[in-house]
Amino acid sequence: MSNLVPVSWRNSVDDLRRNVMGVFDRWLPQRFRREEASDEAFWPGTLLMAGGPAVDVAEDDHNVLVTAEMPGLDKKDFALEVEGDRLVLRGEKKTAREEKNRSYYYSECSYGSFARSIPLPCEVDVAKADATYKHGVLRVKLPKTEAAKARRISVTVN
Repeated sequence: MSNLVPVSWRNSVDDLRRNVMGVFDRWLPQRFRREEASDEAFWPGTLLMAGGPAVDVAEDDHNVLVTAEMPGLDKKDFALEVEGDRLVLRGEKKTAREEKNRSYYYSECSYGSFARSIPLPCEVDVAKADATYKHGVLRVKLPKTEAAKARRISVTVN
C-alpha cells in the first residue's frame, strides 16, 4: 500500500519549508532574517516550523511584550537572552516515554532542540526585564530605554 504514494510527504514539506525560507533569506533585510533556526526542530502550528515556538511581539509606550507558546516544557528546558537587537529563545523539548503494545498511525508530537531569534523593534533595558512562565506560556516584558520611548511634540496652531 505504501508504494501508492510515490513521494514522502515529510520530505516534500521539508523541501517546501527550505525553499520558502530561502526566499525570505534572499529578500528580507538582514535584521529580519532567521539566524538561529535549526532544520532539526519542528514545532507544530508555527509559521516558521524550524524556528521554535509561535510568538507574539507587541509594544506599548514603555515596554516590548513577547508571548511564546511552549506547552510541555519545564523552566529548566529553555533559556532566554538578549543578543544585540534580538531576543533569543533556546531550548529542548524532551520525551522520556516508553510505550509497549502501541502502534502509531499518525503522530504530530515532536521533540528536539530549538532556537528562535526574535527581532526587537527598539532598544530595551535588559537589567529591568521580567519573564514569567505559566501553563505553557512564556511572557516577557522588556522595558524600553529612555532613548527608545516616544516623546510627544506639542503643535501650535496659528
